[in-house]
Amino acid sequence: MRTTLVITVITAFATLTLVPFVVASRAAVYAFVISAILVLIYFAYGLVSRGRTPMQSRASRNLVGFLFVAVPLAASLLVFVEEFNIYREWYKPVMISSFTVLFLSNMMFLPLSLAFYRREERQEKNQLFGAPVSIIIPAYNEEKWIGHCIEAVLEADYPSKEIIVVDDGSTDNTYGVASRYVRHGVIVLRKPNGGKASALNYGMLYATGEIIVTVDADSIISRDTLKNLLTPFKDPKVVGVAGNVKVVNPVNWLTKNQALEYITQLNITRRATSYYGVVQVMPGPLAAFRKKEAVALGKYDRVTLTEDFDLTVKLLKTGGVIQAPPGAFAYTEAPSTLSSLYRQRLRWYRGNIQVLLRHSDAFRVSRYGFLTYLVFPLLVVQQLVIPILGVAAIPAAIMIIINGGIGYVLKLLAAFVILQSLISLTALDMENEDVRMVLYAPFAVVGYKHLLDIIAFKSIIDILVLRRRPRWTRAEKKGLQIPTRS
Repeated sequence: MRTTLVITVITAFATLTLVPFVVASRAAVYAFVISAILVLIYFAYGLVSRGRTPMQSRASRNLVGFLFVAVPLAASLLVFVEEFNIYREWYKPVMISSFTVLFLSNMMFLPLSLAFYRREERQEKNQLFGAPVSIIIPAYNEEKWIGHCIEAVLEADYPSKEIIVVDDGSTDNTYGVASRYVRHGVIVLRKPNGGKASALNYGMLYATGEIIVTVDADSIISRDTLKNLLTPFKDPKVVGVAGNVKVVNPVNWLTKNQALEYITQLNITRRATSYYGVVQVMPGPLAAFRKKEAVALGKYDRVTLTEDFDLTVKLLKTGGVIQAPPGAFAYTEAPSTLSSLYRQRLRWYRGNIQVLLRHSDAFRVSRYGFLTYLVFPLLVVQQLVIPILGVAAIPAAIMIIINGGIGYVLKLLAAFVILQSLISLTALDMENEDVRMVLYAPFAVVGYKHLLDIIAFKSIIDILVLRRRPRWTRAEKKGLQIPTRS
């Protein structure tokens, strides 16, 4: 953890020194300087408070949460306004604004993530939660994975668990493979195909546990995952818990970029929002929630493509706490081909926008607290602002190069690659991951990032402009070549 603290401070100071040399805009320089100072102040406060949640009053905490989203957004807007000139290089501020909002959004959450880790390190971990849980594994055409998934859940160390596999009308041998585990106490159900939400709700009809744990059929959990995942439920205010997802198949350029993305973007944001108990999404590969609360809210809904995000928002609206404890891991297969990644992310991004529209009241109902002041503004930045600016930055960079500004583009890219690499090193050290993965950090600035931005931009057009009713898009699975018991 000491190394993580050092890298975080270096990142803040690198921001203070690098940006003025590569960006001419005074607004940009001021924005980055102010952001870096805020990060250092919050970082120092976290050390002094020894990981306790700062500013206990609701109003002050909402304000702090809002600042972590508002500062990057305001900085990007200021840069654009100052630099924009319709008659002269109007495209330059587009590129600068794109990098500004992306980097600052990532950097601002580092001190929150670190503070969360420090707080978790000081908490008592010897007390087992122990309440009975029901683990539901929805599966559709997962014959390559279902055996490995069930094996891992059977091996997981937890005293009172029931395992329920729901075959959602598979056309392959998923049901046959799962049925081999009936003699090991696994309940295997079969129903006509109705989608993942339908399968999870069907499994809940048979679940007897106080807590529901959901595990995707293409995911594997570690032996200690259930104990770590369920520990937060000792607090009666906790209604849900998000697991931490890692890539099990970093085999090519695409999957290695996803592996780094999961660690440096998805998990860092999850840690930061967990600090205030408002984790954005309880992910499909691994999540847990109180059955009573979920049933009262109507369980999973089928009206969006991201049923996990939708249920998370419904639980947060009740004022409940959703945490993401370290040590609760699910290893999942990431898409290894461009077509599979496209289908997966198209569903994610379309579904996220659907949920934002469905729960748009969260933007104006102040009693929702952090959902209003932190979670939804952050999602707007992530799902709308960053992709739109990212796509716009592509032709902007081309225009700059055509007009003889290739040196400017390269200088800008170099600065942000260095800064993004520092953020990646922080996240990798925090997660005890192989630091060599930082070699893929440049692609989070250019390349892989813009690939995701294009898919997200298409989702925005599909949902907000064309008003399409999207269908479920499924990524192709390769499976694992390891033996399972028979």
